[in-house]
Amino acid sequence: MASRSTCSATPPSSGWSTSRTGTPADTEPTIGLAKRGIAWPLLDVRTTRSGPYPGSVTDECPRRTAAVHRSRRRAEGTLVTLHAVLASPRRIATTFVVLVLALAWICLLALPARASAQQYAAIQAHPLWGGVDNAQADQMLDTAKAAGANMVRIDVGWQSVEQNGKGVHESWYLDRVDHVVDGAEARGLKLLFTFAETPCWASSAPDSLKQDCQGRWWDRDVQNYPPVHASDYADALAFMVRRYGDRVAAWEVWNEPNQDNFFHTSDQVGHYADMLKAAYPAAKAADPNTTILGGSLSDSDYQFTEQLYQHGVKGNFDGWAIHPYSDDRSPLDPGPGRRWSFVRGVPAVRDVMLSHGDDKPLWLTEFGWSDCTVRGPVAWRNCVDSSTQADYLRKAFHQIRSWSYVKAGVWFNLRNTGSSIDDRLSNYGLVGRDYSKKPAFFAFQDAARDVAGGTVTTAVTPPQTVSSQSTPASTPVAPTQTQHVAQTGSPSNPPATSPSKQGRRVRLHVIRKRRYVAVRGVAPPVSFVRLLGYRRHHSGRFSHRASFRAWVAVPNTGRFSRILRARRLRHGCWRFTLQRPGAHLTASALLV
Repeated sequence: MASRSTCSATPPSSGWSTSRTGTPADTEPTIGLAKRGIAWPLLDVRTTRSGPYPGSVTDECPRRTAAVHRSRRRAEGTLVTLHAVLASPRRIATTFVVLVLALAWICLLALPARASAQQYAAIQAHPLWGGVDNAQADQMLDTAKAAGANMVRIDVGWQSVEQNGKGVHESWYLDRVDHVVDGAEARGLKLLFTFAETPCWASSAPDSLKQDCQGRWWDRDVQNYPPVHASDYADALAFMVRRYGDRVAAWEVWNEPNQDNFFHTSDQVGHYADMLKAAYPAAKAADPNTTILGGSLSDSDYQFTEQLYQHGVKGNFDGWAIHPYSDDRSPLDPGPGRRWSFVRGVPAVRDVMLSHGDDKPLWLTEFGWSDCTVRGPVAWRNCVDSSTQADYLRKAFHQIRSWSYVKAGVWFNLRNTGSSIDDRLSNYGLVGRDYSKKPAFFAFQDAARDVAGGTVTTAVTPPQTVSSQSTPASTPVAPTQTQHVAQTGSPSNPPATSPSKQGRRVRLHVIRKRRYVAVRGVAPPVSFVRLLGYRRHHSGRFSHRASFRAWVAVPNTGRFSRILRARRLRHGCWRFTLQRPGAHLTASALLV
């Protein structure tokens, strides 16, 4: 018999964590390795006294066998080689030293890493709305800076840039835009411009509304129809990109084209795909370094995203923008469906992008909660109180920090847009109409500091709930003035445990009693984890699909326990896996 055998798996270059899992009596302790943040496989390296463990990949050693079991398939990337040296009883000391050195190397790589690229903690503001003068615009920028934002999202109206014809640029409006750009630059604020609203001459609105573009056509909602020719929009965007260059960090192509409120057409997917495919090359020709965002979709509309990919939009944007509102629910609430859940919706959109081989970043360019007085049975019409608004904000930005593929989170809104306390749309602000600071203002300051200097932790995705209930998109309220964005919200308070400890341990222990199976373990606090059971067949192999599924809620302590009384668990050999779907961290244990 060979004195040593080597089993090779391929570990990544960084970010591994270790976990010690429960093992059957005839096996030695398991070392579980899992990649944080990406779906790397869990590798269990086991030795057995009696030969290879069923269902394992083994070497040729007849007695003390190295078994490498993959409990999750690799989603992407390349692994480096890890050699697990399995010693005979005479070489236990050598084996121990090798394992200690390997674990030390792994633990160093598992230390929390700072974000590889800057994230933006941004705020929506409206300094270019009608009735706002330059002094008021300056006050908005000052307030955004005081809140700690490093970016401001501002709606810019195409219908105001070229109000009277193609290539006829309105100097009065461009002067206002210039003032905002100068002001943001002076305060060290990055700018995200949302370019939307069709001028009457380019609009596909019916003639009964356009009326030869006479009178106050903007009051007839003409601007919310797509252009007849997508090239007109592309040319206008190219002009703006050329004018402001790198002084504007990113441009968003339209606002919520999946909502009829802002895109009146019977073919929203087709018209928007045409606009995006025309706008992107035109903007890049004007400035190859500019950032163009596609989507800007109301809610986490992964279905609309899929349809746009089917219409060929891939390659025509630098980032994908969504507005992951969750009505009056917590950002960690699974919601009635993924589209209306903050914590489930964002990964759902990401999954669609990855399914098309697209790894572009996501921008959450609107989310928030209103603290108006409305409470009722219809979630999408409801508000929360001011302390809950602040709590949700903290939780949302804490969650955003865990998503390495999210470039920006934009809180809607900086300031209340109205003074009525029972109007939902008017009360999303961090400050009141009189600029009085709400609790959410101070919560945003904390969140912005975390974004500037915090560490990335693993994401949490709660269980999926199935519901036939249909929830309306963001807020079906037509704007009453010339404005280019709207609506609803999401965020909340981080758990008591420090971010550096969150997501670094996932442990699982399973023991069978006479009438039940006891499960206990460790997972990141205030999260949901999925427990999957795989039964071993008579062939000696474990089933590929889970025969048992359950969700486990992890309390603030991070330690959980659960009693399983399913009769089928009382017999046979089972392999249990604990999974955190948002982060792809796993732990496993055997029940024999």
